[in-house]
Amino acid sequence: MELWAKIGEDKIKFQGSFKSVMEQLLEKSQDKDATLLSFHTNQKERRRFKREYRAVGKNLVQLAQNYLAWSYLVEIRRLNRKIKELNKRKRVEPKRATFYENQIKEIRKQIEELENKLNNLC
Repeated sequence: MELWAKIGEDKIKFQGSFKSVMEQLLEKSQDKDATLLSFHTNQKERRRFKREYRAVGKNLVQLAQNYLAWSYLVEIRRLNRKIKELNKRKRVEPKRATFYENQIKEIRKQIEELENKLNNLC
């Protein structure tokens, strides 16, 4: 995705995935007005962007916050499903239980980081 926005008096180009562009936009536009100039992306993302943009009353910062909150929640749910699967494997394969425990600890750290990001959005 490529997005051009006017933040304060500066025109800034954001480039990357939808999620990374929204994170960059939110970071740059702290306490400033952000205005959309143009954006280029694939059709699926374009439709989603336009739908969400209209839904928040053409407020680019609010759009970024909503999208990132949704994205972080999806990621947390995915990681929780992974923990559930690893716990099942741990019961079936007791010899590899320590390996699965280490993976679960790493995933829990990732979940904690995502929850912190999610709390900072609000």
